[in-house]
Amino acid sequence: MKKCPYCKTQFIPHPKVGKRQKTCGKPACKKALKSDNNRKWRQRNPDYYSKGYSRLKDWLEENPGYLKRYRGSHPEYVKKNREAQRVRDRRKKLRLDIQAQLKGQIPTITNELWESSNLDINAQLDAKPLEITFLFSTLPCLDMQFQLDKASCGGENVAIPCGR
Repeated sequence: MKKCPYCKTQFIPHPKVGKRQKTCGKPACKKALKSDNNRKWRQRNPDYYSKGYSRLKDWLEENPGYLKRYRGSHPEYVKKNREAQRVRDRRKKLRLDIQAQLKGQIPTITNELWESSNLDINAQLDAKPLEITFLFSTLPCLDMQFQLDKASCGGENVAIPCGR
């Protein structure tokens, strides 16, 4: 009997693995072991990724035409990469659009506050609230924005549960 270092349960190692088995075999424990092993490896090899691009560039110079041949013989890879790049581009554009929209609203609200005659902390504020934009990032296949206005939220603070 061995004790799993992650979930602390007792387990009998698989006969073919024997003393080398480190965890009980539950997916969460195997994932934690893999994570620990990766972290330890990165600590022992801190410079491994520091020269990755130059190493790749040198290899590609020694093997001219490799990428062109690979892409020609693997059209499914080219298609998958093209789709993934489109998704990355859409997400980046959407993020930049939202940032620009928020930056454009801040000066307007600041000006309204400065021009307001009653800046008492208890006074009624006449400035218009920021337009709230929610990004549904939990749906990887969709890039969508949903804008809430005062009519749809009823004028109250509302919370939208996130499935993360």
